[in-house]
Amino acid sequence: MPSGSEVVLAGPAMVPLVRAVRELSEAGLGRFAVVGGVAVSARLGSAHRATADVDTVVDETTPPDAVEALLGRDHAEADPVAPHRVFLHGTKVEILGVGPLEDSDLADLPDHDALFVAAHAWGLERATDLTITASDERGLRATAPFATASGLVAMKLHAIQTRSPASLHKRGGDAWDLYRLLVDLDGSGDVRGDLASAPPLMRRLLIEAVQRVLIDGAARTVGWLRVSDVATGPVSAEELRFLAAPLVDALG
Repeated sequence: MPSGSEVVLAGPAMVPLVRAVRELSEAGLGRFAVVGGVAVSARLGSAHRATADVDTVVDETTPPDAVEALLGRDHAEADPVAPHRVFLHGTKVEILGVGPLEDSDLADLPDHDALFVAAHAWGLERATDLTITASDERGLRATAPFATASGLVAMKLHAIQTRSPASLHKRGGDAWDLYRLLVDLDGSGDVRGDLASAPPLMRRLLIEAVQRVLIDGAARTVGWLRVSDVATGPVSAEELRFLAAPLVDALG
């Protein structure tokens, strides 16, 4: 979906999320990007599954401090147990700081950690503006930078592998996000084409993640879908492998 597009998100659950994104856009954060479930819904153009918070990546190398800036807003509250978290009008906003990266910065990190950092830095770097509107509250809209589909695929490939064993429903949500992003937005190769321009180390980490999650582990990923609380419809392991093959080819 191109920069500047407007997306209407239906349902009462979208109202507080759009309001929180509007607060982010008005807080003077500098370089930031909305990621996570809200960004997936925005890129898909519909609230395809439930989400209750807003995840945000910020450039931690430039002022202002994102948490301090958000706490200066009306109706903002700090989380006493999580210094990276702020509640805006009661909606949880998670802040992750990243900075410019070279492959050499990631060389000594374990692969899971390296993919986490690289994917979020990529999501920030490639973000483009979208305007989201809450259809259930007249006049409520927000324009902000959102991670592109390629950034979201990279982040979801990390997240689905590192959830706690008790978070099967979250793994199911990650799997559904990956499926929908690839089915809906990579038909013409836009997602894999963008990821093919990522730095070499990130591409290598993504190939390994795709292999584990969508090819070798396709049956397990389908199992996560089936036990999740997401209304996914039928998805087979063969379909996941079919979606993953051109992505691996493009990254290789």
